[in-house]
Amino acid sequence: MVDYVVNPKTTHPSDLTGTAFSHLDVRWLVNDIRQGAELVGVGQTIYPARGGTHEHHLHPDAEEVVIVMSGYGWHRVGEKIYNIFPGDVVFVPKNTPHSACCTSEEDMVILWVLGGVSSLERAGYQSVAEVLP
Repeated sequence: MVDYVVNPKTTHPSDLTGTAFSHLDVRWLVNDIRQGAELVGVGQTIYPARGGTHEHHLHPDAEEVVIVMSGYGWHRVGEKIYNIFPGDVVFVPKNTPHSACCTSEEDMVILWVLGGVSSLERAGYQSVAEVLP
């Protein structure tokens, strides 16, 4: 049976061993596998307090929206670094390098939405190191 209503508290973290996400708590809430989504992917990521990061990367085939739920830190979009706090919404255009870091004393919890795709594979996830000379 497909779950059309989901909650991060009752969703198991993804097994991301051996990936750039392995130190983060990432939970897919809406995707191609869970609900059969085709044009959207939604998830939650928890960045550990005082320095949890996600590498500089891009998605050539997807836009992304990040919503800060708790904690705070920074999000780099292109060449600009933004301080982000609860309630902030970050927009990342297709093919734009971006990364994030938690600088608060508490974990930073974000919700993210991939627009136009329902998986990282379809987004074309690439670390910037693979893209830049």
